Amino acid sequence: MNLLNADVKLDVANMTLEHLFVVCSFLLVVIAIVFINGFSIKSGDKEINIGGIHRLLAKKDEDILLKENLHEFSEKVDREVNGNLYDLVDSLNYEIDSIANKEHCYFTYEKFISIFKNELEKRVRRNNLKEKLAKINRENYTATIIGNVESQYNKLRIKVSNLNCGETYAEFTVIKDAAQKILNKFFDGTKIILIEGCRKKIKKYNEYKEKFKTVTARKSSCDYPTEKNEGYIRDLEIL
Repeated sequence: MNLLNADVKLDVANMTLEHLFVVCSFLLVVIAIVFINGFSIKSGDKEINIGGIHRLLAKKDEDILLKENLHEFSEKVDREVNGNLYDLVDSLNYEIDSIANKEHCYFTYEKFISIFKNELEKRVRRNNLKEKLAKINRENYTATIIGNVESQYNKLRIKVSNLNCGETYAEFTVIKDAAQKILNKFFDGTKIILIEGCRKKIKKYNEYKEKFKTVTARKSSCDYPTEKNEGYIRDLEIL
C-alpha cells in the first residue's frame, strides 16, 4: 500500500549526466513517435491532427487520388452533356428543314438551315448554358436567338434578291412562329440534359464523400460541388 501512495519525483538537479542523457533520449523518442505516428481528435466536422506525418501524408495521397477520380468523372459528364446538346440540335434538323422546304427552293434552303443550326450550335459551343439558362427565362433567351436568326435571314433575302436565279425568300414573319416552336424545344431539351448531368455528378459526389480521409478535401471535392449542382437544378427547374 505504501508503494501506491509513493510520490514520483524527478530530481533533475541531483541526476547524473548519464541519467539526464537517458531521460532526454526517452523524451526525444516519444516526441519522434508522436511526430511520425501521431493521433487525431475528431468532433463532428472538425478534426485536429497532432503529429503523425506518415499518416497525414498517406491520407493526403489517398485524397488526391479521389479528387483526381472525381475530376475525371466530372469532365466525362461534361463531355456527355455537350455531346447530348449537339445531338439535340441535330434532332431538330427535320423541323428546321420543314420550315425551309415550304418556303424556299431546294438549292437555297440549305443556307437557311445552316443559319438556324449555327445559332443553336454557337450556344452549345460558347455559352456556359448552366449559368446562362439559370439566370434567364425561356422567352427572353429564345428572343435573342430569334433576333439573330431574323437578322441573318434578312441579309440572305437581300443577297438572293440581287441574283438572276429567280429565287425569293418569304418575309420572316411567315416562318417566325414555327421557328419559335423549334427554339422552345431546344430550350426545354437543353434544361433536361443539363439537369441530368448535374444529378449524375451529385450521385458520384455522394458515393465518394465518405471515402475522403480529411474534412477539407471532402468539402472541396464533394460538399461544395454538390451544393453548386443542387443550385443549378433548382434554378433550371423553376424556369
